Amino acid sequence: MFLIRHSNIDYKYKLLTFDELVINLDRLSRFKLPDNSFKRVFFDIILKCLILPKYSKKELELTDFKLISCIVQKIWNDSVSKFSCDCSINIDISMLALRFIINNTFKNINLNTKILLNSNLMLTPVLNKLNYNEIAYNLKFLKKVSEKIKNPEDINFENLENLRYKFNLTYPIKKLLIVEGITEEILLPIFAKKLNHDFSSEGIFILGAGGKSKSPSLYMKIKDRLNIPIVLLFDFDAYEICDNLKNILQKKDKYILIDKGEFEDILSLNLIKRTLNKYYEPASPLITEDLKRFNKMCDNIEFFFKSRHLGEFKKSSFAKLLAENVKYDSDFTSEIKNLLISVL
Repeated sequence: MFLIRHSNIDYKYKLLTFDELVINLDRLSRFKLPDNSFKRVFFDIILKCLILPKYSKKELELTDFKLISCIVQKIWNDSVSKFSCDCSINIDISMLALRFIINNTFKNINLNTKILLNSNLMLTPVLNKLNYNEIAYNLKFLKKVSEKIKNPEDINFENLENLRYKFNLTYPIKKLLIVEGITEEILLPIFAKKLNHDFSSEGIFILGAGGKSKSPSLYMKIKDRLNIPIVLLFDFDAYEICDNLKNILQKKDKYILIDKGEFEDILSLNLIKRTLNKYYEPASPLITEDLKRFNKMCDNIEFFFKSRHLGEFKKSSFAKLLAENVKYDSDFTSEIKNLLISVL
């Protein structure tokens, strides 16, 4: 049990494990609205680690956030000191970078979140112990910052963007692309490389809305909170949604409407045929005409699965197989090319 004294009150707490530190660091540095992510992480740490006095979530909402910051900073840094002797520095470079990115990517951050964001958490010792090849992009970015930048005054857009470009880090994010479904999310970065563009190195972050009806509400939720441009991609049947979006779209943002059905409808027939025949090896191989049975490509693929008793057609699984098979120029249709030019 550990102890911190604040305003004549003794706060007794236990430490976080290394795995808990990593999980919370990941949550703090994901591309999320900081008003949500920071409060959630700081509250969770107090609810888990503070032994005395005990707080409920409701009580934390009414507590001075400077006290919350103080308690969590103490718990965090004491936990890090268990496995590292690098906690004596006054300023953590990785924390500075995270703070810089959040302050420049997001706007209208509330005062309480700014208090939490200004906590001096020792992130670098945690990052130093992580295997670079096994962690998410947000942690890779912070790890590269800790390795390549040594002086606080070098935390600026030019240096951070150079790191992103050199190591394909995605962060700092330069543009947000909101898509309807998982197929676009998986395949668009693959096709972009055909245009010699890399979404990761150029800072384009793809966010799946989970359907066309959810894209406008997602946009409304974040449009006034981001300093970066937002691009929304819709299937053709969302033209009414796009008409309504015109009235609320900010100048820096835009929408793209696929002019030929759904995203799957503008994919290469040869790519789809080659992928289905390669991975499912049906008794009767698929021919190009089989993909013209119905107007919608998804209906054709679903019929292929049902007629050959191959189980359920799952878009996410099939999109991953398509991504593995993008090899030839003919796999890159003119419709996909024009769409990507609009995104980029």
